[in-house]
Amino acid sequence: MKEAPKKIEVSFVENNIDPTGLGEPPFPPVFGAVANVLYKNMGKRFYNQPFSKNFTTKG
Repeated sequence: MKEAPKKIEVSFVENNIDPTGLGEPPFPPVFGAVANVLYKNMGKRFYNQPFSKNFTTKG
């Protein structure tokens, strides 16, 4: 992080094209990170989403 710029400027360009991709690119890697956290904490790999199908609730 010490090599990252101190200031990052973000801007949006207006046009007549329907919006796509605004904030979506970082979304897919999140699932891999969540799978790794589950593996680290539970010791079991989860390959299929949604991950919630792999859990049972006590009730």
